[in-house]
Amino acid sequence: MKIIINRNELIHNLSDLSLVIKDNSIRPAISGAKLEVRNDEIRFTGTTLETTIKSYLNGEIIEEGVVVFKIGLVLEYIKLLNQDEIEVSATENKLFIHNAEFSTLDSDEYPKLNIVGGDSLLDIEADTLVEAFDKVSFSASMTPENLAINTIRMKLEDNKIYLITTDSYRLTHYVLESETKLNKEISIPLEGATILSKLFRGSKETLNFFIDGSQLRVKSEKLVFSIRLVDLAFPDYNAILDSMNSTKTIEMNLKELKSALKKALTIAKRNQETKNGAYFDFNGNKLKISVSSGSAKTMQKLDTIKEGDNFKASLNVKFIEDFLNNIEKNIIIRATNASSMFILKEADNENYTYILMPLALRD
Repeated sequence: MKIIINRNELIHNLSDLSLVIKDNSIRPAISGAKLEVRNDEIRFTGTTLETTIKSYLNGEIIEEGVVVFKIGLVLEYIKLLNQDEIEVSATENKLFIHNAEFSTLDSDEYPKLNIVGGDSLLDIEADTLVEAFDKVSFSASMTPENLAINTIRMKLEDNKIYLITTDSYRLTHYVLESETKLNKEISIPLEGATILSKLFRGSKETLNFFIDGSQLRVKSEKLVFSIRLVDLAFPDYNAILDSMNSTKTIEMNLKELKSALKKALTIAKRNQETKNGAYFDFNGNKLKISVSSGSAKTMQKLDTIKEGDNFKASLNVKFIEDFLNNIEKNIIIRATNASSMFILKEADNENYTYILMPLALRD
């Protein structure tokens, strides 16, 4: 096998593959990337069997062949080269790149992967999808052990995409309009959604989504991404959304609230008993945020526009900050009392909803 290929494109491609590839002592071959040159194509593959990336690069093909190699050292070496175009060649057990040779893995042991076909779900601009994932991913469960909610729930219905996440303490619901090919509801593993975001952040290209049984496939011009969906039952988020009600509405300046919460969180995160918790006192058109730890305390005061009676509640400061980092306009908080759900929204945006339960903290 021998090719001549653009160095920067190769670096970018191997960096993408490294998002998927993991060491595997049981199946060593999939610890590496597969480079396959045949039928006038230069194809790279990385997989964990659950998640796969297959990419295509342009280059000059001198001799066809297949090689499997570990990415780490190869990528580090290529980054040190100065040439725009580099020659890559391989024999049965060696990979050669510009005066260096690298050991290879057994290509015969590399699995045959079918990641083509499936029913078309939707076409969407990459950057739009990444932005949408960013708006919900922070409230998914971060622990793979809780697999059912270590996901982004995606519902496609009548040219709308609904994205939902929860970690059982809070829930985020985001709606965007996009042409959909099927009405479908799926759970995308959070790790897979994170990889997709890294692959396509800043890109304006169109992504084509397909579903084939339990596999979700995302195709761009030069890359195919495939991941096994989670088939466990997702919590009944519709029941939560349908039960949203409030008797009080508070509007606050986004910049002022973010500044106050940042100061409060500095102390709140050091309180081992009530980590990240603070006391919120909504009185008239004023809000007092009180927090203390064993060695420090603070009270932050803000102006608000409030409708409804005065009330107090204990809330997770970090949870609120997570939502504020994803909006640009004023924050609207709707609530009833200290023990019912808090509904957070961005001003003039009914497509983005964040729900969290208050904490049982003492004054």
